[in-house]
Amino acid sequence: MKQAFCLFLLLIGVSVSYAQQKFTLSGTVRSERTGETVINASVRSVNSTDGVSSNEYGFYSITLPEGEYEIEYSAIGFNAIVEKITLKQNITRNISLPDEIKDLENVVVSASGKGRTITSTQMGVERLTMKEVNTIPMLLGERDILKAIQLLPGIKQAGDGNSGFYVRGGSADQNLILLDEAQVYNASHLLGFFSTFNSDAVKDITVYKGGMPAQYGGRLSSVLDVKMNEGNNQNYELSGGVGLISAKLNLEGPIQKNKSSFYCRAAELMPMYLCH
Repeated sequence: MKQAFCLFLLLIGVSVSYAQQKFTLSGTVRSERTGETVINASVRSVNSTDGVSSNEYGFYSITLPEGEYEIEYSAIGFNAIVEKITLKQNITRNISLPDEIKDLENVVVSASGKGRTITSTQMGVERLTMKEVNTIPMLLGERDILKAIQLLPGIKQAGDGNSGFYVRGGSADQNLILLDEAQVYNASHLLGFFSTFNSDAVKDITVYKGGMPAQYGGRLSSVLDVKMNEGNNQNYELSGGVGLISAKLNLEGPIQKNKSSFYCRAAELMPMYLCH
């Protein structure tokens, strides 16, 4: 009798451990139109409160118990996608989000609950997209991301005609500036009126004004992390423009569709050529 009771407990333990088995859903979130990876895209389970965000390479990974789920993929500027997934093993699912083209409806802002709601454990972070930067008036019509971030709270211009910036009382040389994880030591040209960043090739801008993550090695004032476009790996695109001080031409397209791409830019008056 005692042996039968122990066997019964063992079977219950095995069934419980089997019921709690978990699997991982992972993949990359991209733009359907350009094939660019989407940073900070939201991936969440509609059936529960579990959710994650894609990293700086568009990669996401979410671990859930075995079962059927409705997974919602969404990001700012894109239409959301909801897919039904049966999780019985580890699954790799790459998603292409369609660009949002519908007009914005009325927005009502209201407060809920008492006190402030904590939405993130990371403090002092500001993120900008090029769609937001394009709406900001700039000197001589030239878009400049360093001038754009100087409009954020806690960031002050270093001086007239200077593209440097001060963050919460720190000096200009206490800011770490990264371009695709490569450190930029001189971020300005033309006597400091413009930065060296190619605004047409920039995809995402993140400014850490305090409590910088350990991956940046610890900085006294701030970290400016700039991510560049990888090029359209779906279709060939040609764009350009003529301004008061420069004329520019951009060409991008796939080398091998869905696998590799190129991006080239040429600017007149201050010749600069960039391909990657």
